Amino acid sequence: MDRNLAARVASASVAAVAGDFERHVSRKVRVLSGSRSGGRWGPPGGYPVLYLGRPRESIVAEAYRALVDGVEGMTGDQVAPRRVLTCRVDVTQVLDLREEPSREAVGLSLGDLFGPPAPCQRVGQAAHQLGLHGLIAPAATEVGETLALFEQHLPEAQLPVLTDEALWVTLPPDPRPAGVGGRASATDLT
Repeated sequence: MDRNLAARVASASVAAVAGDFERHVSRKVRVLSGSRSGGRWGPPGGYPVLYLGRPRESIVAEAYRALVDGVEGMTGDQVAPRRVLTCRVDVTQVLDLREEPSREAVGLSLGDLFGPPAPCQRVGQAAHQLGLHGLIAPAATEVGETLALFEQHLPEAQLPVLTDEALWVTLPPDPRPAGVGGRASATDLT
């Protein structure tokens, strides 16, 4: 781990985060569980990260980013049914990257949050190595925010509690502004 980055992360803003968060999963999944498959805040094969988001539009945008964008001709109504899990979160020791000064302190720009994941993965690795419980940042979809929890560091009393679930037979309409992600803008259509 880069010691300079670790020092910057250690001195950055840390917060407690509470409230309702959601995630979309396969129709067969009914549990809240992190994955080692990699993502914006964790490298493939690394440590388990449980990704949650809010508000609901953030979860819908993430579903489009993950399941529709980049697949020629794919639309939200062609995606297999998805389960939406809602949970109550009350967690401490979360690296708070929602404000620009905090992002700058760890060497991230707002653009880094929306681009390739490598810069964010480095910050996530440093936060994980320092024993933080997770981090919160604007979502990569530019809609809402993402809470990435490091399950290995969460005390049992701070594990998210599943409070509700719903089923999307098809994806709701894409809430992202035109031109974001795979979403077509008016100029793309002419």
